[in-house]
Parts: sequence; structure tokens; C-alpha cells
Amino acid sequence: MTTGLARASVRARPSAFGGVFAVLTLSATVVTASVAMVRTASGAPPSAHREDLTTMGLGFTLVTVYLSVFVIGQVMALSVAQRARENALLRAVGASPWQVRRMVAAEALLTALIAWPVGYGLGTALARVWCDGMAGQGMLPAGTRLVVGWPPALAAAGVLAVTAQLGGLLAAHRAARSRPAAALGEAEAPRSGVTVVRLGMAVAALAGAVALTAVTAAGPADETAERLPLVLFAYLAAVGLAGPAIGRLATGVAALVLRALGNGVVGELAVANGRALARRWSSAVTPVAMVVAFALVRFAALARTGTPAWMDVFATALYAGFASLVAANTVVMLTAERRREVALLWAVGTGAGQVVRMVLLEGAIVALTGFGAGAAVACAVTLPLGAAAGAPLSALPVAAWAATGGGVLLLVLGSAAVPLGRLLRGRRGVVV
Repeated sequence: MTTGLARASVRARPSAFGGVFAVLTLSATVVTASVAMVRTASGAPPSAHREDLTTMGLGFTLVTVYLSVFVIGQVMALSVAQRARENALLRAVGASPWQVRRMVAAEALLTALIAWPVGYGLGTALARVWCDGMAGQGMLPAGTRLVVGWPPALAAAGVLAVTAQLGGLLAAHRAARSRPAAALGEAEAPRSGVTVVRLGMAVAALAGAVALTAVTAAGPADETAERLPLVLFAYLAAVGLAGPAIGRLATGVAALVLRALGNGVVGELAVANGRALARRWSSAVTPVAMVVAFALVRFAALARTGTPAWMDVFATALYAGFASLVAANTVVMLTAERRREVALLWAVGTGAGQVVRMVLLEGAIVALTGFGAGAAVACAVTLPLGAAAGAPLSALPVAAWAATGGGVLLLVLGSAAVPLGRLLRGRRGVVV
């Protein structure tokens, strides 16, 4: 029964599980490529390049695993939240909490099994590009050949299975424990997600990030650059936990600005949606902040050296690209689920142009919030550590800040616009 429910749920919400599939595939791709480079280093002739390649491959693998845990948990939580009505109905017709959890676990496993071979194939191709690029720059020992094989596939499978299961089960925990009547009520009126417990966890994560920053600053200067990504992730974890609170604060500021500009009904709708769906929209704010933080820190390092190395450019493209795709995927998932809302707006006389402007205004709020959070993380990391790591933000020109902000805005607005055509075409036939 549980497996049948999982299959039916996947068929009923292809957009939600398409989003989960995309993130799982991305994770499998980068994990496969990173582990393949470690294997390639192990078979290379002994040299200083071999040691550098091994260290680099291990570093990429660890950061990628951490990044995968971070983003897969976020996307799985969003996917489960989008199915609050279905889960509530299951509880109302007699499904036990354990059955709901098992259904979510089966869905996650089914999606991971489909994503695994796709990610392995793409990861093998990425490893080839990676290896050829390093060989072309003279960064590999002579005679080094790319080695992939089964270990990267097993590593990717392990990361997907563990992160998808943990993310899904944690996200389904509250829905499974809720009483049926309460679950149905909350499905119709989602909570903002700003709770004392969540804020307490965010404060604890922030304190841990500050402590990690202090320890890194007090350690050897030549190890600062290696620890910088971990410090960055620590602050991003705090941003993720505080996301709903950050979203509500940003929405409040946006409300004042929009009213001052006289944006009317469209602006009010965008602000009201931001406040009501702060928990879900925070799932988009976090990856946007990740894009901004990664880009600013890496651009600062490139600006400081003045002569970008191939690996610096590759690392920037890999991680910023990963985070950008996750952000775009999350925004598409959030917009695609709004069929009932668009149908209701259409029923009360809202025009298609007003719906488009509302969605784009919401996207602009998300983009600006994510940019602010990401810039704050970049400053928190680089002000105490940037000089030692060779990435001070003072070296970053104004054009780089503007390009990052403009790129993030285009990313979010473009992603929000992708499902709009389908939503507007189907608005007449949706039952509210």
C-alpha cells in the first residue's frame, strides 16, 4: 500500500518531484565527478601534482557532500510542504503516522533511484571536462588517465539515499504527527513558519558559525583558505534556519516601499503572499543567498590575484552553478504549485497581467532578500578571514557587486516566469 501511494503521489505532482529529481541529479553529478578525481589522483605517477590533485578532490568531495545534505533537505521539505492537503487527507481517512512517513521515504527512494544513473552519467562527463582542463593547464602528472569506475557511483548512491531519506522523513515528521482535523486546517492556511524553536536553532547555528570563524582566524594562516568554505556553510545554515523570519522582515520592508511607490493591489497581493508563505519562500531565499555568498567570495579571490587560475574559475563555476540551478529549481517548484491561487484570483476578476506582475514582484522580493543575506554572509566570512585567505571583499570592484545582484535578479525572475504560461493557460479549468 505504501509503495502504491508513493507512486500515485509522484504521478499526481510531477512538478514537485521533477524539482526533487533535478536536485538529486545535480548532487549525484558533482559527487561522481569529485570522487572520480580522487580515484584519478590515486593512479597518477608520484609527484607534487598528484598530492595537490588528491587534496583538491577530497576537498571538493567533502564540500559537495555538505552542500548536497544542505540543499536536498531544503528541497525535500518544500516538496512535502506542497503536499500538505494530500497528507492531511490521508490522515483523515485513517492513515497512521508511520504510513505517512513510509510513503515519503518510499517517494524519496524512488526519485533517488531514477536520479542516480542520470547523475552518474553526467558526473562522468563532468570529470572528463575537469581532467582535460587540468591537463591542458599542466596541472596533472604526465601520463595521468581519468579513472571513474564503481566507487564514484557507490558514493553518489550513498549520498542520495541518506540525504533524500533524512530530508524527507524530517520534513514529514510534523505532518505525520498532526491530528487529521488540525492537518486539514493547516493545509488550507499554511503557517508562516516563524517559531521560537526555529529561531533558537538559527541563533545556535549563528553562534557556532561565529565560533568556527574565531577558531579559523586563530589557526595557521596557510589553512584559512581551505577552511573558508566550511565557515561559509556554517553561516548559510543559520540563514536557512532563520529563513522565514528573514522573509517576513524583508516583506515588511517591501510593503513600506511598495506603498510609498503606490503599487496598489498587485503590490499588496505580493506582500500578503510573502507573509503567508514565509516558510516556503525561505526555501528559495537560502539557495539565492548561497549563490551570492559563493560568487562574492570567489570573485574577491580572483580580483586579488589579478591572474585567474583555471581551478579558481572552475571552482567558482561549479559551486555557483550548482547553487544557481538549485535556486532556479526551487523558484520553479514554488510558482508551479499555485494553480488554485491563480484560479481564485481569476475568479474574483484579477487580470492575467496583474497575476504576472504579482509573481514578478514576489520574485524581486526573494532575489533582493537572498542578495542581502548572501552579501551579509560574505562579509561575515571575509572581513575576519579574507585577508589571510586571499579573498578580501575590499578587492572586489563595484561592477562585480552589480553583476552579482543583476544576475541573481534575472535568475529568480526568469525561473518564476517559466511556469506562468502553464498556470495562466489552465486558470479557467482549475476547480478552486
